[in-house]
Amino acid sequence: EGAGEEAEAEAEVVETLLDVYLARLEALNDRVERLAANIETTQGVLELTLDNERNRIARLELLLSMAGLAVGASAAVSGFFGMNLVSGLEAAARGFLTTVVCSLGLSASIFAACWRRFRSVSREQRSRLNDVQALKSVLASLDTVGLLLRSRPPLPADPSRLKFELQSLLASSGLPRFGAKELALLGSILSRQREAEETHPTGDMDAVQGPQWAWSKTPFGGG
Repeated sequence: EGAGEEAEAEAEVVETLLDVYLARLEALNDRVERLAANIETTQGVLELTLDNERNRIARLELLLSMAGLAVGASAAVSGFFGMNLVSGLEAAARGFLTTVVCSLGLSASIFAACWRRFRSVSREQRSRLNDVQALKSVLASLDTVGLLLRSRPPLPADPSRLKFELQSLLASSGLPRFGAKELALLGSILSRQREAEETHPTGDMDAVQGPQWAWSKTPFGGG
């Protein structure tokens, strides 16, 4: 009996040690996972920082190119007048001053035109990015909005009232708050769906649109 108790005690000690080692191993595994996550996060931040710096350098190079083009226009004018040819303007009373002012005006006009074009392209790109983000947000919440509309009366056709109703619906459902662009896009999608359902029979719409629109058998809900 004494040997059996001693063996059982040793087994308990071994089990305790194994449990301790297992806990330490799990803790070490958690630390490794946290470190890996921190490394990935840091890598992502560094990549974003590098992308931002590259964008700043590219913008600076573009500005220098535009400035070089503007200055080159004035240099071209000075090169034309620097030729050893008679132009008839050598004896003009204010020919030098007029040429300098016109050259500077030409350079400023070229730089201003390039700058306006650059700003226009930048605004267009930002607008497209905002449209893509708005579309992603709307598509991610479209099924949830459809389920919520099944238990509500049909939404109004007036755009302003439709926007107000959608704002109230989203606020009461706990979904992320939509901006004006997202609300306008969601209202446009729902309005087009209602027009399509009013144009075609329900059976034809089920066959054409498929199961992704099965949440709304009537226009904008209504059961």
